[in-house]
Parts: sequence; C-alpha cells; structure tokens
Amino acid sequence: MTVEQAGGFRCSTAASERGDSMVATAPPAQAWLLIEHEGAWPVNALDVLPAGVAQRLAARASAMDARISLIRRPGRHPRIDGPFRWAIANTRPGHEGIRWAEADDPAELIDADWSVAAGQGEAVAIVCAHSRHDVCCAIKGRPTAADLDVQWPGRVWECSHLGGDRFAATMVLLPHGLCYGRVTSEVGRRILYAHEHGFVVPENLRGRSSYSRHAQAAQALARESGWASSLIGAIQPVSERAVSDGQYEVVLAAEPALMVRFRERTVELGTPATCRSTIDAFGREYDLTGVVHVAH
Repeated sequence: MTVEQAGGFRCSTAASERGDSMVATAPPAQAWLLIEHEGAWPVNALDVLPAGVAQRLAARASAMDARISLIRRPGRHPRIDGPFRWAIANTRPGHEGIRWAEADDPAELIDADWSVAAGQGEAVAIVCAHSRHDVCCAIKGRPTAADLDVQWPGRVWECSHLGGDRFAATMVLLPHGLCYGRVTSEVGRRILYAHEHGFVVPENLRGRSSYSRHAQAAQALARESGWASSLIGAIQPVSERAVSDGQYEVVLAAEPALMVRFRERTVELGTPATCRSTIDAFGREYDLTGVVHVAH
C-alpha cells in the first residue's frame, strides 16, 4: 500500500472492521516510569528531554524491564513552569504499587529512588493520546481520557505511545499493568468500575504487561472458554513451554491448576498496523486446543 492509497486510512477503523484479535498484545514491562510533560509530544516522545538525560533514563529503565511513558492531564495542554510530577509503578504480581514524587529537572530522575512498596498508592489509568505517533490515538484517546477523568478525578492521564495503535483507544491500569483496547468512554467506565471491585473486563483486555504473550494468551483463552475467573489476581502463570512449532502449553494457578493448550498463528492484516506506516502488517491469533486440570 502506498502513501497515496493510504490517504484517508485509519488503522483502528480497519482493525475493527476486520475484527482483529487483541489477545496477548500487551507491551512487556515489569515496571512503568511516568513523567509529566505538558505540551505537544514529538513522534518519539522522549525527544522532549535533553538527549543525554533521555538516553540515561532509557538505559536505567531497560535494565529493570521498565517502560517509560510521558503523561499529561486530560484536556488542553499549555506548557507550564515549575515542578512536574513523576511516578514509578511496580507491576509484578504480588508486588504491585505506585509511588509519586515531584522534580524540577528530568535529570533528577536518573539517580532518583525508583523503589516502591507493595500496596502503595491508588490505581491510575493512562490513556494513549499521542497524536504525532498515530492520529487514531488522539481522535479516540483524548475524549475517552477526558470522560474517564470525571469518574476517577485526578487519576486519569493522557500518555505517550502504548503500542497497539490499531486498538485505539488504548489504556493501561497501573500498578497492575492491565492493558486494554477499544476503550470508549462507556467501555472505560465499565473497566474502571470492574477494577475497583477486583475484576478485569476480558473482552477488552489485551493482557497484563508483566506476563509473556503466551501467558497472556492462555489467560484470555481460559477466561473466554469459561474455565477461569475474571478476578485480577486469578490464574497466574506457573509454567509455559513450546510443544511443537506454533503449539504451546501454559499452566495457570487455580484450584485445581489448569493446563491450557493452544496454537499460535500469524495472520496477514492486509493493511498497515498504524496510520503512519505504509507497509501491510501481520498479527497473531490464538486457537484453543484443550484445557485440562493438572497437579502442580
């Protein structure tokens, strides 16, 4: 597909029309570093920071398997002077927590304390609204974030690129690292309500960032087939292995434990995966082949 052919192309519309699966598309991360930065963000959001600072923050984040997101309050984004807020969130199961602080200069974060206690802080939602990375994220993310901020005042933020642009609006609930897609205002309100009561909304859940894609797939398939609970902490992965080419087995903690068997397939999308791309992309789909109870 050429740029000219893609003139009015919207990746999220194409993905919805095809019914692209969102299963196991959560970006991998054991922690998230959130940095408040008002105003517009360039395509590569970290370019707003001094180059040396951005590189050192990225290196430290990579060493601890953390993802960095710029955040800003929903609505208009005038540039402001003075301290900015930042947060570190631990998404590892059993260690979930988020801690906020303030800084005057991004360089302060390079040597700052990135530790966080389990159970610390209130859950927050970050919604991708990174227009220069993908216009779908702005069109769908900005109004969704603004509407959800009414339900969770001060706890909903616009954020930079989350991945999965074709599933806009995309949202992550921290500190659990629960990644959602196709989040409208109505769907988002349902997700926030479920989260407050300890549940996920499986039909919009892309996965949990602290799990591998095969663990994410196994959880989704177990829930979809009625074998597992929608409780946030339920069916944690115990083990996973490739059985043969494209075939996998994942054991999930339950009473009794579940072994989920499935096939992973690569599918042609027939269009680019993002609004900015001009190359037709591929996606993955997962077919359940069996679920059995096992001892572990």
